[in-house]
Amino acid sequence: MPGTVAKPRKRLTREESRAQTLSTLISVGRQHFLRHGLGGAVAEKIAEDAGYSRGALYSNFDGKEELFLAVIREEQARHTNAFQAIIKKEPSGKARLKKVRDAIADLVTDPDWIVLRAEFEAGALRSESIRRAFVEVHRQQIRDGGKLLRDLARSSDVRMKLKPNEFIVIMINLTHGLAVTQKIFGAELSPQGTRHLIYSLFDHLTSTS
Repeated sequence: MPGTVAKPRKRLTREESRAQTLSTLISVGRQHFLRHGLGGAVAEKIAEDAGYSRGALYSNFDGKEELFLAVIREEQARHTNAFQAIIKKEPSGKARLKKVRDAIADLVTDPDWIVLRAEFEAGALRSESIRRAFVEVHRQQIRDGGKLLRDLARSSDVRMKLKPNEFIVIMINLTHGLAVTQKIFGAELSPQGTRHLIYSLFDHLTSTS
């Protein structure tokens, strides 16, 4: 029986190859930042574990800080897309509001995001470049979240007790602070208890008819 002849692999374009390299470095970098923190992660080790040379990392990023910011921006884009999908899929204002509430609770109790966000905040206190990026990301969160809530508020059965941007500022900062506290305390403040508090805050600031 004749053997199967493997088709030759398609040669990647320069743009495709660079995109693949970036994706791999960001993915491996994310694992290192979660395990070692921004301060403890080593750029050369990230490149090695990603299967690239030190030069490959530095040809795409100025260093580990810029790679860390790429990880954060990728996370933020994923979160934004998830929230936008809720608005597109759910025709009912009440259903949208409930799913947005659930998505916020899912996000801020996600163990990985708690760590990455806390590292981002800590880095912003030490590094001017990270501080500028933190301000940029925070403002984008407010813009995206404000638009999301304005879309929600157009439904006749949804009521917002604060302006959309004010609501987002409260939800971002208070819920994340609560999630960090829960992670530090562990079993003393359970994830379920944290979700309950987040739901209570959300429900206090919104209502449906």
